[in-house]
This record gives sequence, C-alpha cells and structure tokens, in this order.
Amino acid sequence: MVDLKQLKYFVACAKTGSFSKAAEILYTTQSSVSKVIKSMEESMKIRLFERYTRGIRLTREGEQVYQYAKPVLENLEKLEGVHEQEQTEVLSVSCNPSSWFADMFVKFYKIHQEDHLHYQIYSASSREIVERVRERMDDLGFVYVMKNQLPAFQYFLNRNYLEFELLKVTDITVYPGAEHDCLKNEEGRLTLSGLKLIQRFPDEFSPDNYWNILDDQGNSAADAETVITTNSDYIMERILKVSDLVNISGGYLSGEPWNKETVSITLPGNENQVLYGFVKRQNEELSEWSAKFVSFLSQDEASDAGDGDK
Repeated sequence: MVDLKQLKYFVACAKTGSFSKAAEILYTTQSSVSKVIKSMEESMKIRLFERYTRGIRLTREGEQVYQYAKPVLENLEKLEGVHEQEQTEVLSVSCNPSSWFADMFVKFYKIHQEDHLHYQIYSASSREIVERVRERMDDLGFVYVMKNQLPAFQYFLNRNYLEFELLKVTDITVYPGAEHDCLKNEEGRLTLSGLKLIQRFPDEFSPDNYWNILDDQGNSAADAETVITTNSDYIMERILKVSDLVNISGGYLSGEPWNKETVSITLPGNENQVLYGFVKRQNEELSEWSAKFVSFLSQDEASDAGDGDK
C-alpha cells in the first residue's frame, strides 16, 4: 500500500526533478527521500524515476502515477482547510457576463465590506452555470434567458434538479457602434437586415443566440452578418467605441454612449423579451448571504437593469 508520506515525497521529487531539492522543501535529507521513493517503487512494483547524475526524470509509469497523486494531495490540502473556511462566510456565485451585475456587486461589496465575507464570482455561459450550481461549486447562478426559451430552459434545469427564479423582465436591445451612422431606414424604423455584428459566442438560452429576434418590420437578425465573435467583454466594448459594428442583446455592456445620438435601441414585443433571474438547487433554502444578495438585486433601484442595459 502507498502511504501519504510516500505520495508527498513522490510529488515533491516529480516537481523539482531532484532528490536533493525535494529534500530541501520537505525539510529532510536526500538519503531519506531516496529511501522513501525506493520503498514506494517496491510497494508498487514499478520504477517511478530514471536516475541520472544531474537529477531524476519520471518514467512513463511515473507520469501516470503523478497524474493521480497530484490531485490527491491537492484535495487533502482542501480538506485540511475546511475548518479554517468554516470560520469565514463565503458567497459563491456565477453569472452571465454583465456589466450591470458587476456594478451591483461592487455596490453590495462596499455596503458589506466590514462583514468579513469572502466572495467567489465566476463569469460563464448558462450551461456552465447550471453545471457549477448542480455540482455545488456555486451557491447561485445568475442568467439571462430569452422568454421563448424559458420552457426548454426549465426542462433542462429540472433534469439537473435545479430551478429558476425570476428577478426582472427586460427587452432585447441593439447597441450601435460609435461610427454607425444609419441604424434606421428612411421611414425611421429600426431594421436588422444588413447589419454587421459583434456578438458573444452564442449561449443556447440567452439573447446572444439571436436568430429568432425580429424588428418591427419582420426582418430577422439572422439576416445580419456576424463579423466578430468573442467571449471578451473588453474587446466588445472597445470595438463598439471605434467601429460601425452593432451588438444585439448587450447584457454585458456598461451602457456608455457609443453613439451620442443613439445610445441603445430596444426591440419591443413579447417575442423579444429577456428574463433575468437566478438558478438554485431544488428544495434548498438560500443561505443567509445568498438571500441578502438576491434581495439587494431585487430592490427597485437595484434591479432596474434598464431595458437592454443589463
């Protein structure tokens, strides 16, 4: 049987490539390290390292053992830190990219910065958020969902023993780039046909998957040309400040005026509505801090994400 001491010595040797350097970080002697590794090799009946005059190198079998041993020690460190973590409250949430959410989180943090609360905030797609909440990596996951996709999203959540709670309803919004001089046709109506777009990578349930969006003339966003696809909010905002590209949905934009005459244009109609809320595990009450955070986002002045400035 391989014991914990052998694993620690083995991983230290693999990381340093030297018995002597491993001995230094283990606060022991080189001969002691060598004996432990030899004992481990005899127990496993395999050779873990090739020995050279200037160091050591993992064998093929040693590489395989390292892939298993490393996470074991990492998880052990986490177990040893559980007691310390219990002494500190932690709020762990994931969210669709959203500058509005970022602004609200900053406000929440400033209000509670003296409460000894730690935070873990992770930006992700809706599908990844579902996985993270299901696997208890996060307490809550905040998402944008197209209204016409809600039944499919709820079915997907139910299969993962999760549920969705609504916080706000808003409209799809079009954000013109600063150099876009004609978002409207001669009749003064917004037209989606022929636009050049910068979009986030499409999320199955969110406004980024814009193919079913229509303007008031029945033109489909599917007729627009996607020039840039990105997962970077920074690139998104910088491109819109210096180009004629257009973004549909814009849940991750800060609302700064790319175009002084037209900051944003909403697409009214039930088919163009977006639902904003959070994903939680079924039949579980929210923790104290999760409930406080949700309550903060639900306040009238806080939850006004704007019709499109989400």
